Amino acid sequence: MKRAGHLSVYCRPLFTAMIFLAVVAAACGENLAEEPAARVEAILKARFHRVAGDQSGQAVIYPDSGSRWFDHSVGSPTVEFDGETYRMWFVGMSRSDDPGIPYGFAERIGLATSSDGIRWQVANRAKPVLDFGAAGEFDDAGLAHPFVLRVGDSYMMWYGGIDGRTGKEVGVDPPHVRVEQIGLATSLDGVHWQRANHGKPVMEIGPRGSIDSIQATGCHVIRRGDQFVMWYGAYNGKHTIGIATSPDGIHWKKGNGGNSLAGLAGPKQLAPSVYFDGHGYLMFYNTIQPTPNGGTIWTLFAATSSDGIRWNPALDGKRVLGAAAAGNFGSADGRKGNNHCVHPTKILFLNNRMRVWYGAEGNKPAKGKQYAPSAIGLMEAVLSPN
Repeated sequence: MKRAGHLSVYCRPLFTAMIFLAVVAAACGENLAEEPAARVEAILKARFHRVAGDQSGQAVIYPDSGSRWFDHSVGSPTVEFDGETYRMWFVGMSRSDDPGIPYGFAERIGLATSSDGIRWQVANRAKPVLDFGAAGEFDDAGLAHPFVLRVGDSYMMWYGGIDGRTGKEVGVDPPHVRVEQIGLATSLDGVHWQRANHGKPVMEIGPRGSIDSIQATGCHVIRRGDQFVMWYGAYNGKHTIGIATSPDGIHWKKGNGGNSLAGLAGPKQLAPSVYFDGHGYLMFYNTIQPTPNGGTIWTLFAATSSDGIRWNPALDGKRVLGAAAAGNFGSADGRKGNNHCVHPTKILFLNNRMRVWYGAEGNKPAKGKQYAPSAIGLMEAVLSPN
């Protein structure tokens, strides 16, 4: 039986309304187009390298064997920086024998903070900041793939809700893949969250035959003019990326005729991270590649676009981040571990430096575990002055 977790929030209805009104007011009352920090062309000229963290395998956040909710893996980071403090919301995973939780892993969303982006401390007394939804809701079996956007003095978090259903229950192959739909929560402090839209998804899966008939999840949202624009992971037996727009972050309209975005490299795509410089778009995303040992691996590529819909591969078709050194937490080889550099955060700019946090997987299980752990790392690049 699925167990509804405890959402760490103040539960007064008035407080909920205050958070939502503050977010909407900020979204509607300010200039929604942020000043671009760099042109897409300049970003593509830079080369990213790994920054060594102080956790196992040079990760910046590694699973805590003493935790009850992120002792196996951490991943799907999303980071905001206010000039003093970095805030990272991430997914923590732990093994579960609950038959109502797909894949046998319970997933929850936590928060970590840092003054330098490298050394992190898990916040909220090391408890999740967003836990399972109430029984019967779309997220009562887990939460995945958060994306946080700061709007004025508030935060909006879109996340993947898991209700325990799989392709079998919605009549779409493959039958074992779990259903995910996008929800929204809002917060004034990044710790205490309230679900918006009466706890219902803001982006539902589509009908049979659509690109997102099993999953609509793993999104990135920007504000462009007077609207929110979302690129999201769509799955109907094949991973592709879709696009949607919204006036308020709650009511979304799927775009591009309901079709997958064209021009991206690889046979499958997921986990978009999009940057807009006022003229053109840059996307970091994951696609799958064969490995010399006969396996396959998900890794990070780049593409550019003039409209956010039609894309062209960048970097001469080369991946964004090279192979990890032996002993690195992200040394997955395609057979033992399949995630090389996945779910990138948005780019954060600090003067002439660019920072992106990402998830990656090892090539052997930790002691007492069945699978290789996932952890979170940092990559960085320096912009040329020219």
